[in-house]
Amino acid sequence: MSFRTVLLVLLAILCAGATVMFARDWAAAQRAIPALVAASPAAEKPKAHVLVAAEKMPAGFFVRKESLRWQPWPEEGLNDTYVVIKGSADPGDAGKEKITGMVGAVSRAAIVPGQPITDALLVHPGDRGFLAAVLSPGARAISVPVNATTGISGFIFPGDLVDLLLTVRFNDKQGEEGSGETRHATKTILRGVRVLAIDQMVQNTQGEAKVVKNVTLEVQPKDSEKVALALEMGSLSLSLRSLALAEEDAALVKTGAKAPEPPRAVTLDAEVLATRGLLGGGGRGKGVTVLRGSEASKSTF
Repeated sequence: MSFRTVLLVLLAILCAGATVMFARDWAAAQRAIPALVAASPAAEKPKAHVLVAAEKMPAGFFVRKESLRWQPWPEEGLNDTYVVIKGSADPGDAGKEKITGMVGAVSRAAIVPGQPITDALLVHPGDRGFLAAVLSPGARAISVPVNATTGISGFIFPGDLVDLLLTVRFNDKQGEEGSGETRHATKTILRGVRVLAIDQMVQNTQGEAKVVKNVTLEVQPKDSEKVALALEMGSLSLSLRSLALAEEDAALVKTGAKAPEPPRAVTLDAEVLATRGLLGGGGRGKGVTVLRGSEASKSTF
């Protein structure tokens, strides 16, 4: 074997050894990186947490505790409009208090999960424009007076869905010259209407029944005219809808569609009193024909 061949073999062995040592040192360094990152102060204690949305919140959405969460955030990416807690690995009690202060606010526009919360995105109870933010697009708010009876003894809360009933009195004449009698009729004029507020409260934080004087409802523009007219025609009552129909009712509120009318849209007093003779006045019970000379008239009793 020549000297040149021996030299080339030695150089190849040296290069292979150097490559093995370099690869071993590089692998050891890579394995050490996660441990170093985990042990670093920045990893143990993030410098800031930002309040973000935990769920999708459409416009007009009432914020709940479950709707918000704290997200670790790089300090260089902070914005002056964000709700921030700095210098702690855990927002703790201060973070809980800030979230509690947001409960009951309403989103002005749609908010996606993970989006930082800012003052421009929420409107709080008592702020100007709060009720307008609660309204669905295109809807109107109108108030109706209620009492312990027509308001279901105070067991109606903001967010509930109700039917609106109109009761009127009218004079049912027995003839062109007859005095007639006073009759009553009731009709459901609106179905699946959302309650926005009771008196001046848009939420019942205590969850207790309370007799109120006014209830504010969310209706469509044409329905607001019906309610205004109904207030002049007679008395209005609220009928609370079952939670079992929540999905159906929500669809009605969202689309403004009308629920199917029942077979009989108006309930008359004769359906309440089994004996029509109890209706007062002449009634529509038995009748008798009275002859006076060439004239005849009919009286009922």
